[in-house]
Amino acid sequence: MINIGIDARELQGAPTGVGRYLRNLVRAWTRSGDRLHLYFNGPAPADPVLEDPAIRARPLGSGRARGVWWQERLLPAAARADAVDVFFSPAYVCPLRLQTPRVTTVHDLSFFALPRDFTLRDGFRRRLLVAASVRASRSVLAVSDFTRREIVARFPEAEAKTVAIPLGADEDRPPAPSRDEARARLSVTGPLLLVVGAIFNRRCLPDLLRAAASLRRRWPDLDVEVVGEDRTHPPLDVVGLLRGLELEPHVRLSGFVGEAALAVRYAAADVAVVLSEYEGFGLPVLEAMARGLPVVTSTAPALGELFGEAALLVDPHDVPAIAAAVDRVLSVPELRARLVERGRALASRYSWAETARRTRDVLGAAARG
Repeated sequence: MINIGIDARELQGAPTGVGRYLRNLVRAWTRSGDRLHLYFNGPAPADPVLEDPAIRARPLGSGRARGVWWQERLLPAAARADAVDVFFSPAYVCPLRLQTPRVTTVHDLSFFALPRDFTLRDGFRRRLLVAASVRASRSVLAVSDFTRREIVARFPEAEAKTVAIPLGADEDRPPAPSRDEARARLSVTGPLLLVVGAIFNRRCLPDLLRAAASLRRRWPDLDVEVVGEDRTHPPLDVVGLLRGLELEPHVRLSGFVGEAALAVRYAAADVAVVLSEYEGFGLPVLEAMARGLPVVTSTAPALGELFGEAALLVDPHDVPAIAAAVDRVLSVPELRARLVERGRALASRYSWAETARRTRDVLGAAARG
């Protein structure tokens, strides 16, 4: 048994992909016999996973502390007081003032690869803190072989301590309604394209919407649902784009939705479209495949490398190619069935239990020194 300290801020607020990652790890680790100390910036969220007796949820401060102050002053003091054996940082950066062995997960290096997607200040801050965290950590976890190669290319001195551990398909999801019931709830009558994930500039939403406008000439009742918060920089005028493409009545921008509502959308959809210039892993692709949806995704790393055997791959900026790929999925039942079968088979190879086991092994080794 070891005492594991965990930066749990990603469990607060609307759950991101990193939040889903952490929640699945913590849920699995409650069965490991370890003691888990979860540190929050302010009150801990209401979550059944946190009620497990193996977990000690520690609110630090009122929630108003600035991120770096909380991370470098409040967090190290609490971790030292709790005598944690190892500290796990699931989201790119670790507390630099903590001397306990640290393990940090770096999901991608988008702030190096695509600095245009960040403000000058935010991009500089991320690059500085991630570089320092990679140096300070006993071990660095990458979520794919591609991300590991990126980390090692940027920080060659970290090669020996950087380990690739892929993510898992979500095994703790609410039951989905039938397709007919889900479509009735959403008032969907024609083909539905589903886009899940925060909206970043690199995720090529304008190209998808232009492809959807083209597809509507063949599929006049086609709709698109976009599930995810808008985090574009510079800000993307999505409403203006929809108006210009005459798509306003046919595209729903849902923002963040809870797990039950997301299950309804997966059940109602005909195809998941995940376009991006750059991803460290591509969790929405894996989750769509696990739910039995055919996927159109990008040739870009790491998506093509991980999922190419079970998805249709397109250049994320090639609007005719995007439209043609979606049209093939909608038009050819044999192709759709083949993609669904291959997607389910691929998703079955990715388990959160295995991700948690391998991550726990790294934490144990770091604690032992």
